[in-house]
Amino acid sequence: MANLVTKESPFSPGKPVSVEYFVARSEEIQRLDRAVKQTKGGSNQNLFIMGERGIGKSSLAGIIHYLAEKEHDFIGSHCYLGGVRTLETMTRVIFQRLFQELTDKSLFEKLREVFGQYIRGVTLFGFGVDFTKNESELLTLLENFQPAVRKVYDTVKDTKKGLVLILDDLNGITTIPEFSEFLKSFVDELATARDSLPLLLILVGIPERRDDLIKHQPSVARIFDIIELRPMSEAESQEFFTNTFDKQGMSIEPEALSLMVRLSGGFPMLMHEVGDAIFWKDGDGNIDKHDAKEGLLQAAEIVGMKYLDRQVYRALRSDTYRSILRKIGKVPLGATFQRKEVRAKIPEKERKGFDNFLTRMKKLGVICETEILGEYRFINELYHLSIRLEAFKAEKERVRK
Repeated sequence: MANLVTKESPFSPGKPVSVEYFVARSEEIQRLDRAVKQTKGGSNQNLFIMGERGIGKSSLAGIIHYLAEKEHDFIGSHCYLGGVRTLETMTRVIFQRLFQELTDKSLFEKLREVFGQYIRGVTLFGFGVDFTKNESELLTLLENFQPAVRKVYDTVKDTKKGLVLILDDLNGITTIPEFSEFLKSFVDELATARDSLPLLLILVGIPERRDDLIKHQPSVARIFDIIELRPMSEAESQEFFTNTFDKQGMSIEPEALSLMVRLSGGFPMLMHEVGDAIFWKDGDGNIDKHDAKEGLLQAAEIVGMKYLDRQVYRALRSDTYRSILRKIGKVPLGATFQRKEVRAKIPEKERKGFDNFLTRMKKLGVICETEILGEYRFINELYHLSIRLEAFKAEKERVRK
């Protein structure tokens, strides 16, 4: 493959973006960087990075974690709580992750002396820390969470300016009322403490997770400043594809770039799926319209298997709902559809459940309403393309049989 620096794809579908390939979000990064600086000055800051699935929340949180540590001398942890259902387990994850992310051996040893009673084993001074699973010990640590966090800072403050704690992937834990109460109590304790604690607390989740928290504890609404991520603009998407491919010595023809930008819809998750598929389809270091089309079709297949099959098709157990989805999937890419028009064309059996179907599709993040009453569109064209392909495959299979 001519002019290619490496055969390793620069894209990371399904994973947070690495620092060297992160582009755009300058306004959000400025807000977060300002929060880091205010925290360093002794003012506790609490933020909620919010947005739909695939919008780049975890990647942005990872960038701020990196900048806080490398440019502002913070230490901290980026914790994923997807499988966590109790506050005791959350506490274990937070402190274990803190130790695992420490790269400074001297700091690790200092903190190990302080928290030694909770550590059961260590390999490579951090990687592979075995933190206690004893429920009574974890409960004690949970009940003394604020003093424990303060003890971390007091131990490292000679060389570090602050702490950053990122709680990501909140699915599950926000459904228990105790988590909302924990957050309120923890933040209130920080606010009323005699000595300030330079802690930047960041939650990361979809809007529904914030709604869960507020339902259980309305005060959460005022505790956290919101940083809401929206799809990238056309210019930002162009910059992402152009810069990423350029780093591999690859060029993109305008028509190909336009297709990639349009169908990924400004969603970083989809942009990485598209970029990765096209990277492997290209054969000469120059991405033309044919390469883009081939890659986009493959990306649509992958998106269908990785996201739609798990989140949408499995949720639509009704054959009626699947039939409706296939019908709206056949509208031209990028086109909208009218509730009234679709309803008039479908059989009576499907018509009865059509409004419930629309509600489900909106909750699953597949379609949304436009500014015109009764008009809908797909959230992004890659979802639309994937559903369209599945609809034609189903039709082909039906005819074959």
